[in-house]
Amino acid sequence: MSAKYIIHTCPERIWYVEKFLIPSMTAQGIDRGAIDVYCDENHDGCLESCMRTFERMPDDDSGTWHMQDDVVISSRFRELTEEHDSGVVCGHCYSLHRDRLDAIGWVEPTQMWFSFPCIRIPNRIARGCAEYYRRVIVPDPQYSGWISAKRYDDTIFSVYMSFMQSREKVLNLVPNVVAHIDYLIGGTVCNAATKTAPETYFDEPERIEELKAMLSKNPKNKKGGDKCV
Repeated sequence: MSAKYIIHTCPERIWYVEKFLIPSMTAQGIDRGAIDVYCDENHDGCLESCMRTFERMPDDDSGTWHMQDDVVISSRFRELTEEHDSGVVCGHCYSLHRDRLDAIGWVEPTQMWFSFPCIRIPNRIARGCAEYYRRVIVPDPQYSGWISAKRYDDTIFSVYMSFMQSREKVLNLVPNVVAHIDYLIGGTVCNAATKTAPETYFDEPERIEELKAMLSKNPKNKKGGDKCV
């Protein structure tokens, strides 16, 4: 069975998802029917929309590749996501996470990358994380800052994995299958459109340059920050 994908997006970024990201995936032979899209129409924010996406995952033993709407995929994206379509798989690594840069391959949850630009999550774990968020995180005052910021979905997932799925091994995948390119399409409200986190294990800089060239011909690139908060 081929891999399944879901792209987390919002109205300000749907143009990029529809005109660039999805076509780049189908160009590699990924069936359009294998790609779902969750659009945060009401601007609930990254955290709430992420948990709602997790809650809608099928109640089965399969898994889904969760992608954010500000990535460019590698030329081996389909190959690698289908080859490693099992367990929790981190397909992206920020260079800013220096304490985990050398954690390559199968690791404990405490060493997993903050990989929400592209991460495979078993559906049972995604649903479990959403349930843990509603039951444990939301009522706990120590997490009120995260909730009010409408961010930290990746951090909450890391907390859930460390405490509730500590026996689950996680694959930190090299090479990375995506590069984070929010700075090319307007940045975000919570992160200005500047490149602050260079890619670590994405080994195809030419893919980013190709995207730059394509975006320069699209007027939508003038504005379009992702209103994540």
